[in-house]
Amino acid sequence: MKRVVLCLIAAALAGGLLHAQTPAPQKMMAADADPSFEVATIKPHDPEVTGQGINIKGRNFSTHNISVAGLMRYAYQVNGKQIIGGPEWLDKNTYDIAAVPDGEGTPSGKQWRRMLQKLIEERFQLKFHHDKRELSAYVLSVGKDGPKNLTKSVSTSVLPNFGFMPAPGGVTSFATNTTMAEYAQMLQEGMFDRPVLDQTGISGRYDLKFTFMPDDSLFEGRGPPATASDNPAPSFFTAIQEQLGLKLEAMKAPADVMVIDHVEKPSEN
Repeated sequence: MKRVVLCLIAAALAGGLLHAQTPAPQKMMAADADPSFEVATIKPHDPEVTGQGINIKGRNFSTHNISVAGLMRYAYQVNGKQIIGGPEWLDKNTYDIAAVPDGEGTPSGKQWRRMLQKLIEERFQLKFHHDKRELSAYVLSVGKDGPKNLTKSVSTSVLPNFGFMPAPGGVTSFATNTTMAEYAQMLQEGMFDRPVLDQTGISGRYDLKFTFMPDDSLFEGRGPPATASDNPAPSFFTAIQEQLGLKLEAMKAPADVMVIDHVEKPSEN
């Protein structure tokens, strides 16, 4: 089967980010380092080239066909509904980026996001302020019978890996070396049109997978293709509860939002 990897990783997920994981390098960047991208090229994406993703491999960071709004969702860990204002091109024009950090060692996930924040603020001249709005959200929590089929990860990497792949009767969501907070963040970035809040209380890093039948409420209707079957998998909400012992419930909640004051198309390389 062909894996759709959240390159971050997953096949052309609507505006969300897809990220993949590679084996951990031997030397990590100092935890207290505040790196920037030493070299970064930004080019408009060629619409003739398909696919979409954010990829981190060793000390190399790249994006393929990602909008500025998509970059913001990953860098600031927000859902699209938490980005307020901005020009129409913010979520339409897409870019390919190749960048390498300064300093020594390979950055952590937090350091990669901070470097991308700096890049967006410098090259796209992004300026914004924070506000609070009541938004529709999903809460990820533990079902009444407790979690199940969560395997303690033995990975030595500092980054998780997420993805989707066709499966009998639907699509399998898989994650390795993930915390529940990171998994909730992946759901928020790649699948749902609202914030996803982790309230499981589960600590540690896990490997997990479950199979569901996607509908048009997921991936903005443009997710990975499901495998046809006479015995289709249950919906996402049912599958995550039956197969992982977790539940996802809709609610209204106050959430931090980014109100855009200024943004420009990128400066020349």
